[in-house]
Amino acid sequence: MGDIELAASKAAVRLDPGSGGRVASLELDGVELLAPRHGDDWLTWGCYPMVPWAGRVRDGRFEFDGEQYQLELDLPPHAIHGVGYRLEWEAAGPGALHLNLEGLWPFGGWVEQRVDLTDQALALSMSVRATRRMPVMAGWHPCFRRQLSRGGQAELSFNGGYMWQRDDAGIPTGERIPVPPGPWDDCFGDVAEPPVVRWPGFGSIWLESSMNSWVVYDERPDLVCVEPQSHAPDAFNRDPAILEPGETLEVWMKISWDLEG
Repeated sequence: MGDIELAASKAAVRLDPGSGGRVASLELDGVELLAPRHGDDWLTWGCYPMVPWAGRVRDGRFEFDGEQYQLELDLPPHAIHGVGYRLEWEAAGPGALHLNLEGLWPFGGWVEQRVDLTDQALALSMSVRATRRMPVMAGWHPCFRRQLSRGGQAELSFNGGYMWQRDDAGIPTGERIPVPPGPWDDCFGDVAEPPVVRWPGFGSIWLESSMNSWVVYDERPDLVCVEPQSHAPDAFNRDPAILEPGETLEVWMKISWDLEG
């Protein structure tokens, strides 16, 4: 399936249904904001949906309704970010993509993602519908370049109320702790205001979401990732959200911008 292009004034978006239904390109005033793909890496480029779970699942294993389940270990020794980011999605209308989860994980279901572009913002929404009782998480993983073709290095403004403590395996323990100085590869809650990424001399973006867990990954010198999720990683092994047959999880994220000059 070919790429889908959207345009509005100084903004342009390219969707790549064949590469996980992701936003592969977001250009503002001709400047690319999203990290490019490098080789076989699926995890740190573009802006992709994380579904039917987000973040790591410890050892890819969890128990649900008394049964043990094993997921594919796509980031050994853990499973990460669902299955949607590595698969081809089907076009379902202008800016709409569909993924049938049947056979892709133990519980089936389906997902629809919608992408809308205006002069001021990129809006993404996602519906995850259950065909049988299942645990569920969702989110997006935008990977922004630290250095654009113009402007200074990216500066992140982020105010989390608490951080989920991680163990030696990088998995949240369930304990909530005060936020230490970055850099981070961590999940936060009680985020008081929309996270902002600013490139001095170019402009700023800010992120809003219906979801109240945020993962920030800014340990690499070339990337800043700010990821809204419906719960902290490994929720399947703590207190998963559950969909009954016919129920739907609805989430959204919006990236707005203000360009300088």
